[in-house]
Amino acid sequence: MRKRKAALKSPQSKTLARLPDVHDLAERLECAVFSLLVTHIFGSDFKVPICNDLWHTLRMQDHFGVSIMNEFANARLGDQRLSRRLLQLAEALARQPQASIPKATGNWGQACAAYRFLDHTTFTPQDLLRPHFLRTVERAAAQPTVLAVADTTSLNFGQCSQTQGLGLIGSHADKFFGLWQHSLLAFTPQGLPLGLLDTQCWARDPAKFGGNHQRNRKPVADKESVKWLRSYAALQAHAGQTPNTRWVMVADREGDLYELFALALRTPTAPGLLVRAQHDRSVEQSTRRLFAHLARAPLAGRLRVRVPRRPGHRARTATLSVRFREVRLSAPWLKADQPALTLWAVEARELHPPRGCAPLHWRLLTTCPVHTLAQATELIGWYCVRWGIEVFHKVLKSGCAVEAAQLETAGRLQRYLAIKLVVAWQVQALTHLGRVQPEADVSEILEVAQWRVLRAATTAGQSRGRHTPTVREAVRRLARLGGHLGRRGDGPPGALCLARGLQRLHDITLGWKLAHERKSCA
Repeated sequence: MRKRKAALKSPQSKTLARLPDVHDLAERLECAVFSLLVTHIFGSDFKVPICNDLWHTLRMQDHFGVSIMNEFANARLGDQRLSRRLLQLAEALARQPQASIPKATGNWGQACAAYRFLDHTTFTPQDLLRPHFLRTVERAAAQPTVLAVADTTSLNFGQCSQTQGLGLIGSHADKFFGLWQHSLLAFTPQGLPLGLLDTQCWARDPAKFGGNHQRNRKPVADKESVKWLRSYAALQAHAGQTPNTRWVMVADREGDLYELFALALRTPTAPGLLVRAQHDRSVEQSTRRLFAHLARAPLAGRLRVRVPRRPGHRARTATLSVRFREVRLSAPWLKADQPALTLWAVEARELHPPRGCAPLHWRLLTTCPVHTLAQATELIGWYCVRWGIEVFHKVLKSGCAVEAAQLETAGRLQRYLAIKLVVAWQVQALTHLGRVQPEADVSEILEVAQWRVLRAATTAGQSRGRHTPTVREAVRRLARLGGHLGRRGDGPPGALCLARGLQRLHDITLGWKLAHERKSCA
């Protein structure tokens, strides 16, 4: 025993203790060999990413030239090893948006490490997303006006899910189990997604199912409707950091809450609020209720808006009649002791809709003053941007396949979902990058190897040319891989199509590299 202790205290043992782990040495050697191989294949102009994963090839850069690594950088998880694991997992999921964790990570060892990371209870999903929130605020600070669009969606994890902690998302008869996700996503008035500002995820308690008939008598703090107040409070905190940016929160009819408008009117410098009206409220200055009172407002003018295509309906241009007026809305009868709300109401009604199409009819309530037709038109355009969050949730479910995840606990799912939310945003941002910065260099979204593989896979015997590749061309080729035909009437490619294209590009690139690696080693 004494000899053993002496050996441990010897200078030689200290030297051995300072040596790196044998697995670390092997991994570094493998990376060095791979770097030499790639340099031999592509030339010295190709930059090999400095990371332990050999296949960290897809940088997934957005229109600001920021990789997904930066969206999670400086995450405070209490341990640097956890922070590194977060970056590795985020980049793996960004490379393959539709892949499961085992497929995205590449091997069972990395998959197990990812599962252990998602099992940690020392950090919350908000801790994972906090760096991304800050990056979103930085991007928003460069914009004169930013729209914070809020919406809720359900995530279905199967009828026979064994995952612990899920709740019902349908009726008792349906037996659909899952989670509810409420997101606050920032957009420019032109529809460019800037990133997330706040998220809330929860499971409904099955024991409380069926109590909706009593919801009107409950305070808002005891209802799910409190999510809107929390989102607005988060927006207020972000707005305090960007004094030169005008913030406006946009919501659908579910956000028509007296408490939300009261919160927005409490502070004169608070962010604006734009909500589609759901309740036909009482108006103090009229015997008529809100909808009839607004319909009798003078016609301010007409407006033409582009209506995107939907299943069974083609895209069309709708002509809307526009009316607006200032209204003073009484508090609900259960809150009769609360003051009335002074707001502005805008009505947009479609004239002569096509046969078989339901006419557009929007009644909007806002804290933003509306005195002219131009101001009313601007608000209607802002509300049209709200469709972007519907696309975001569609990308999250279909493009990123979050509902296919098979994890053991709801806590795992929520931490996994936090990463996937950022991936979905970047896929959606990629679609807009090709429209707002089409002439940008292709290096904004792809690396050299990926562009060469993409060009070879989509050329089909055509001349490749020697021009500098642009983002427009890369997006067009990615869409072709994803199944977009590019016909005259097909319109620009969507986020789902690009997500499929990115998935196929990763698979082809990986196979191409493996083939060249074998050829070089032969």
